[in-house]
Amino acid sequence: MQTNQPYSEIELIRLFREGTGAGTAALYEKYYRGLVYFARQIIEHEGEAEDIAQESMIKLFNKRTDFDNLSDIKSFLYVSVRNSCFNYLKARDRHELSHQELLYLSPEGEEKADLEMLKSRVLAEVFNEIDRLPEQCGNVFKLLFIKKMSTAAVAEQLGISPQTVLNQKSRALKLLRFRLSDKGFFALLLLLKTF
Repeated sequence: MQTNQPYSEIELIRLFREGTGAGTAALYEKYYRGLVYFARQIIEHEGEAEDIAQESMIKLFNKRTDFDNLSDIKSFLYVSVRNSCFNYLKARDRHELSHQELLYLSPEGEEKADLEMLKSRVLAEVFNEIDRLPEQCGNVFKLLFIKKMSTAAVAEQLGISPQTVLNQKSRALKLLRFRLSDKGFFALLLLLKTF
């Protein structure tokens, strides 16, 4: 689901509160992938992580008139996902708390959960910026870095020369570095790699 329509925060909140499809789709696109990543770090199950993220988005949509800024929406979503993950872990093993849940309920676990939340937010922003790359540039980047294809395979699939693939890769990296550093995320992304 992609809107490819940039909205100001005020416009996005207005569209969302009115229940328009465009507002709903834009928020879904903005937060969904980061929520799935965050849930997967806690429960270590891809399918359940996707379900939990979707349920949290539905909860948000049902309470849409309660929110008037993106910061509150983001906080609601991440707390909702965290709580749903803990409920999932409890339901999975009712007789004894899972080791994973105990880890996240300890002070060290709370720090780890906070770090995972931060990572997921940064990754969501990275994916948003990847989606904003020029079409050929974005296609090359996704095939090389997300699908892990070789330069030759990307060139063949897209019907372009290997040199064009390398040029588009270089352009994508420059654009992403610039956009992410402009938002203060590039240094944070490098820092998170060390954890």
